[in-house]
Amino acid sequence: MKSKLAIVTPAKNEAKNIPNLMKGMAGQTRKPDLWVFINDGSTDDTVSVFKEEQQKFEADFVDTEILLVDYEDEDKSYALGPKYSRIIKFGLNKIYDHEKEERFDYVGILDADVVPEVAYYKTILDKFEGNPKLGIASAAKQQEDYGTEIITSYVNKSFAPSGFRVWRRACLDQTDYTISVSQDSVSAAKAIMMGWKVQSFPELEVSLRQRGAKFGYEYYGKSAYMRHVPFFYVLAGAARMYLSGKKADARQYINGYNDSAKQKINRIEDPLAIKYFKNRFYYKIMGK
Repeated sequence: MKSKLAIVTPAKNEAKNIPNLMKGMAGQTRKPDLWVFINDGSTDDTVSVFKEEQQKFEADFVDTEILLVDYEDEDKSYALGPKYSRIIKFGLNKIYDHEKEERFDYVGILDADVVPEVAYYKTILDKFEGNPKLGIASAAKQQEDYGTEIITSYVNKSFAPSGFRVWRRACLDQTDYTISVSQDSVSAAKAIMMGWKVQSFPELEVSLRQRGAKFGYEYYGKSAYMRHVPFFYVLAGAARMYLSGKKADARQYINGYNDSAKQKINRIEDPLAIKYFKNRFYYKIMGK
């Protein structure tokens, strides 16, 4: 019996991205068995465009159940930090509620602005089948659209970004998914500390809009501070951005961290995740 895969896609005012998203999913050599599309209070044509595109590619999704659900939140802003994790948690609960006799073996997130290559899910599921300790997986290669140019970047091999990751269900169940800032990093840290492998694969790629395009790279610096990431590690990350052509992003990243430190904003409290982030250089040397 083949493994079952469920995907959650959060979307707010993503009408212009939906056609590419739907085309990318329709072309997958291994499509999800369940696709939960969450409309986060969109004020544009996100829902109507999604329905139109779904009908256009109806024949490609004969083996995929697509659920279009609405999400209501007091916070009407673009989904960041705790709000993003609330939406994903909402989607995960929809998946769990949908389970009957069989559980989903793999669960993933696909942001509405991300288009995975055609063999994306087939390849990732093959990776899982080949390594029973692999808990979270994603592509490493990112083709970011900066408007005037496409910049290629690679995710750290021991990380899997939230926007296009897949969990082994056993890993997701053990680490849980809680409401917090940068839950993708927190859940990855907990998985690593619990003995799971978290990995991005350079032979896999996704296309997406510029990271931070809607809210600026200060957010990522703020997130790093809130996760107790040491400043020297932030400097190293900024240097990599700068050398890859993302000079403005690098400056914003450092500013976001420094401003958060000056304001002494609240930080995460999960002891396992804190231990990982504070000592991440040591754990990287260990191969975690």
